[in-house]
Amino acid sequence: MKVLAPLLSGKEDCPEYIAAITSGIDHVILLAVIDKEFMRKTSAAMSEVMHYHILMERVKKAVGAKKKKCEEATEWGATIQKITSLALLKQVDKVVFVKQRNQFFQDILDELREKKIKVELVDVKEKTEEEKKNDLKNK
Repeated sequence: MKVLAPLLSGKEDCPEYIAAITSGIDHVILLAVIDKEFMRKTSAAMSEVMHYHILMERVKKAVGAKKKKCEEATEWGATIQKITSLALLKQVDKVVFVKQRNQFFQDILDELREKKIKVELVDVKEKTEEEKKNDLKNK
């Protein structure tokens, strides 16, 4: 089984999400989309690229620890189109997201469902202040 794991929320390195993208899965495709439409300055773009690079490395390491094949992709462009086209191109069995509550996320889900692409949502608990401090120490 092959899944597409878009890095959208910044919480994709949480254990709940890692379990969802590796349990019963053979191949994981990590996707970072740099959407220029939401960035106003070049420095914001560079900051976003670095953020996704760090997050992708964490998730890739966790997936590797589960002995799963892991592929990574970074795409520039419109988020909805990039997720949809990569899901179709790579013929994934499903796209797994960290659940979010905003209109942009709902638009992504609507588009994928319209294209008959299976979607799985993972509820990720918020980290405590102690966990956030530990994350900073372990970087």
